[in-house]
Amino acid sequence: MENIGVTCDVCACCHNVDGCKCDLPQIKVTEQCSCTTQQVENPHYCQSYEEK
Repeated sequence: MENIGVTCDVCACCHNVDGCKCDLPQIKVTEQCSCTTQQVENPHYCQSYEEK
């Protein structure tokens, strides 16, 4: 999946920039989260997560 301004608030990931976005050109997502009411931490869905 191409990374087009993906918002990510998972600061523990080494790809996280300024605590809000992902710096990878492409990201791998296991499943899409359609939640609008709760923020779910992306590592549950994002395979590109790497600990800092």
